Amino acid sequence: MFRLLLDETLPVQLTPLPRERGFDVIDVRDVGLRSAPDDRILAHAVLEDRICITLDRDLHRLLAMTGAEAPSVILLRNAQLTPADTAALIQAAFHHISDQLTGRFAATVTPRNIRLRRLPMRRTV
Repeated sequence: MFRLLLDETLPVQLTPLPRERGFDVIDVRDVGLRSAPDDRILAHAVLEDRICITLDRDLHRLLAMTGAEAPSVILLRNAQLTPADTAALIQAAFHHISDQLTGRFAATVTPRNIRLRRLPMRRTV
């Protein structure tokens, strides 16, 4: 079972939908991380062995800048989706990811494409 941490950039209405699809889901707002800095959110995901789901590109940047080996982060790149469509997109992404990759990752997911990078990401100069 995948353990997810939803960033506050996602609508709170999304939280129960992945649960209905079999995911173990918590929202940063439910664990005292509302408006927390990105590094605290990532640290919490590491502590609880959760995959962070976000609309915030800064989480990928932080992983790259620090050379972190965890946590895995999925960046959703289409904020125009309904919560139900977002939950379906997350589920589809996990089907693809689990077939393609083992270990920690950073993924960028759109309704048409999934780009995966293994962690730690290489820094570009």
